[in-house]
Amino acid sequence: MKLITKMKKPIFLIAILVFLCLTDYCAHAFRMNVDPPRVEMFVEPGQEKSGYITVTNYDEENAIHVKVYINDLVYLPDGSNDFLPEGTTPWTIADWLKIGPTEFDVPPAEQIKVRYVTEVPKGVRGGRYGVAFFEVSPPLREFIKGRTTAAINVRLGSIFLITVQGTEEYIAELQDIRVGKPDKDGVFEIYCTVKNGGNVLARPNGPVKLIDSSEAEIAELMLNESKSGVLPGTSRQFSVKYDKGELAPGEYFVQVVLDYGGEDFLGGQIGFTIE
Repeated sequence: MKLITKMKKPIFLIAILVFLCLTDYCAHAFRMNVDPPRVEMFVEPGQEKSGYITVTNYDEENAIHVKVYINDLVYLPDGSNDFLPEGTTPWTIADWLKIGPTEFDVPPAEQIKVRYVTEVPKGVRGGRYGVAFFEVSPPLREFIKGRTTAAINVRLGSIFLITVQGTEEYIAELQDIRVGKPDKDGVFEIYCTVKNGGNVLARPNGPVKLIDSSEAEIAELMLNESKSGVLPGTSRQFSVKYDKGELAPGEYFVQVVLDYGGEDFLGGQIGFTIE
């Protein structure tokens, strides 16, 4: 892999968002909402910050019963989210975040404010990430009238991103660039794997250029345009697709330049052949 010259740039802030429901039908039937869906805080060591999450019941006839609990946040290699019991990951918010009340009823057409408090211990660095879930068990009649069946739980989440202010370390490595074989429709995929060696969430994104043997640029694609994150100490693969039908047979190059939040860019280049 040929590295590209590093270029200086300002650090950017990081945010992510999640809205989780086990089925779209359930969310519609409940007509409920959790706001905000993302809480981002920059807290100095030894200090605390607090705020409120509003749980709204839009149903004008039925109350809902809500239970609140915290999970750790994980990004799977394919880019999807997963959630683990609190305290499972090195970046858990379990010891930093307190929420109350943790179980309550929301009357019809009303809302409840749930208070959260974040306490950052002294001597810690980097970021902590997780999600507060608000789970509701609907009445059986909401789904199947006249039949006995198991209840389906619905949960909505507020993602928490907590950064210890002034301790951020942005370190990343472009571990791999790979070009996959074209599928039956002639579409091939370009893969990039990024490892986050820092202590805060990295969100690598940037242009992927296709260049021919004469060094002419053929196309520019955007990798990770949604700016999905890579958690500290983990690697994640991103990809973009291109139709080889637009390329004549021959030798080509893929050139990648990624902004991951640090002072420099990540870059690399590989060659591949279109037959």
